[in-house]
Amino acid sequence: MATGTVPGLLAEKVCGKSYLEHQLDRVLVAFDRSTCVVVITELWEDRLIEPLCLGLGVPVYVGDCDDALGNCMRAARRQRFRSVMILRSDCPLIDPKLLMRVRNEYLRRGDPTYYFGNRRQRTYPVGMEVEITGVERLFDAYLAVSKYSDVFDPTLLLRRGDLGDDRVIDVVQASDQSDWRFCLDTWQDHEQLSKMLGLVQDHSLEEVMRVAQANGLLLRDSGSSRALVQGR
Repeated sequence: MATGTVPGLLAEKVCGKSYLEHQLDRVLVAFDRSTCVVVITELWEDRLIEPLCLGLGVPVYVGDCDDALGNCMRAARRQRFRSVMILRSDCPLIDPKLLMRVRNEYLRRGDPTYYFGNRRQRTYPVGMEVEITGVERLFDAYLAVSKYSDVFDPTLLLRRGDLGDDRVIDVVQASDQSDWRFCLDTWQDHEQLSKMLGLVQDHSLEEVMRVAQANGLLLRDSGSSRALVQGR
């Protein structure tokens, strides 16, 4: 979880809440807390998050610091989820409407071997990444990744179509906002996002973009990646 974020940054308080609490507030608009798991590692900066999550009634899975996707998969299996939505833990401004859209389109397909996400054909800002697939499909990718010398993220195999391109569905929006970022990796990001969390009036991406544009808080993306797990 949040392998590239500055240590301790997720627990920083902004407007009376940690960044993780702000993200969970948004996730819990779309999902029941019993279907969420926060996946962390044994590293000290991650263990700081554990009592916070337990206090909120959200289950925590502690795993290997070198096996982020494996941890997500094992957490999902322990909770007996059939499908998982994987969210980056550095996305405190994630839009609940986007989560519901991706989930509902996936469920309408009615086939857990499909992968739905917005990370391949990107139209959303960095910090709005969402992907969902079946647990067994994720496990297939996890086993297959060892055959590739250039791939370390099993979900990349799903996005690239290595396990069947006909089962990859891109979730896109009409306007391309992929140049922008609302992602918590650095102290510069903290300066941007802490100001925005004090200004936004609701959880929508439209409101995030409005506030960012009105207050000179738009940052261009230079690329990054992370995770938190959502199951059903």
